[in-house]
Amino acid sequence: MKNNFIEENFSNHSYGKYLLYLEFENFFLNTRLSDTLEVGVVGGTHNQAEIQILKNLGFNLSTTTLGIEGNDIFLDLNEISTNIEKKFDLIICTQVLEHIWNHNSFFANIANLMKKQGILYLNCPKSNKAHMEPVYYSSGFTSSYLSQNCKNNSLAVIKDGEVGSEVLYKSIHITQSWYKKNDIESRYRFNKNNLLYKIKHLIKLSNLGTYLVLKRNLDRDSSNFKTMSYVIAKKKV
Repeated sequence: MKNNFIEENFSNHSYGKYLLYLEFENFFLNTRLSDTLEVGVVGGTHNQAEIQILKNLGFNLSTTTLGIEGNDIFLDLNEISTNIEKKFDLIICTQVLEHIWNHNSFFANIANLMKKQGILYLNCPKSNKAHMEPVYYSSGFTSSYLSQNCKNNSLAVIKDGEVGSEVLYKSIHITQSWYKKNDIESRYRFNKNNLLYKIKHLIKLSNLGTYLVLKRNLDRDSSNFKTMSYVIAKKKV
């Protein structure tokens, strides 16, 4: 495995997603699976971050995308689908659930796509700002919500969790922006010593009061400030 792969390739993504990538990599780094996997990517792309991470770990992947726009297989997650015969060793579904209104159908469809002993990796916001990409129904769900719905569909939960930080939470809900790893970890210090940069940075943070709130917070490690949820589950025999 290439050292610091996530840092080198995805630190320019939003910090919440970056933290999820670390959790994803750690699980598949320490879990015994076949080197060759048939992967169903629900609502995503053939080259999204999780696919790149798995390839970097040495997995040989055959990927199929499923969704409503420009995918290999059409799948409306709001309606129960019984006409997809293909089954997968691994289902990856990231940042999709908040755009679905029928969660009973969503989880039933996901379970239907999995082979026996197949693995599901699912994540979504726990606490987020409104975003219309393309339709937005919720600001997020706890990991226990994800786990309970998996159990209701004959999936055994292997691991669930929530990631985030107080700085990230406040930046989302005060400034209505998703910031990158360096922005969050530096607590918005002025990293470039020129006046134009400082002015632009303050404008981005709305005002000086907002900047001070974010810069001075204690970054307490509390579930109240987690912004992303995930679950990893296995289909029962």
